[in-house]
Amino acid sequence: MKTRDLMLIAVAVAALVATPALAAGGGGGGGGGGPSMSSSRIDPVKRYQQGTELLKAGNYKQAEKAFDDVLDVAAKDANTNYMMGLTQIGQQDFNSARKYFRNAVKYDGNNATARGWLGAVEAKQGDAGKAAEQKTALEAMKAKCAGTCAEAKFIDAAIMQIDAAVANPAGPMQLSGEMTRFASAREGDAAYLAAYGLINEGRYEDALGSLRQAGYALGPHPDVLTYQGFANRKLHNYDTAISFYSAALALEPDHRGANEYLGEYYVETGQMAKARAQLVKLDGICKFGCEEAEELRRWIAGSKS
Repeated sequence: MKTRDLMLIAVAVAALVATPALAAGGGGGGGGGGPSMSSSRIDPVKRYQQGTELLKAGNYKQAEKAFDDVLDVAAKDANTNYMMGLTQIGQQDFNSARKYFRNAVKYDGNNATARGWLGAVEAKQGDAGKAAEQKTALEAMKAKCAGTCAEAKFIDAAIMQIDAAVANPAGPMQLSGEMTRFASAREGDAAYLAAYGLINEGRYEDALGSLRQAGYALGPHPDVLTYQGFANRKLHNYDTAISFYSAALALEPDHRGANEYLGEYYVETGQMAKARAQLVKLDGICKFGCEEAEELRRWIAGSKS
């Protein structure tokens, strides 16, 4: 990572100590406020958090409205689809729950809790084969995790939930226990800050785990999405990386970090015309210059293409 980012994380640590619920405004210089605060048009982060509080309170209809507002601007956000699935469980609408859990798994195959709920709902709806597919995916995640990853206990709980539903598909399905977990904005900011440090250490897989927790707590935030793209790009998961950059820019088209890192992605993949177009865009955003534009300019100048 850049010296600029190393400096920013020092500032972020100081900010977190002074105000625990406020982490750094990262995403490669995305702009003011911590991840729990959003500058987007309808403020999907705030609406997501409102939906979470309503869901926790058992106000499922109002929670559904809140998450529907978020999905209007971030239809492919895995966490919002997961939360919407939970609101349907609360209303005992299992067909709708299955639709949203399928979306959550489609957009984030590593969401163990979503897979657990999906497998259980598939079993309840009479499709033991589809339930088994989710259990198989979870067992593969468990083998890779080897009990050491942050998701280990949730993977185990998800497998147990599917097994219970397969054994008794007519049994009750309610929002309770280990498989119904919520996180606060403060926890989301802390997870984001942890990811920030892991990225600076080059621990991209671990960073993605923390970023997943940040997204779960905060909803679709362009800073979090930008660093999910960055970490995936460093792991050469290029298709995944660009999907996160695109999601960040859909929420905040002038996000400096997302625009810079997308330009770097284009340089890295040999798409120099697109990289130069990103630089033109950044120069337009940064009327008086900015580090993001200068960094991308260095990338382009240093390319052999």
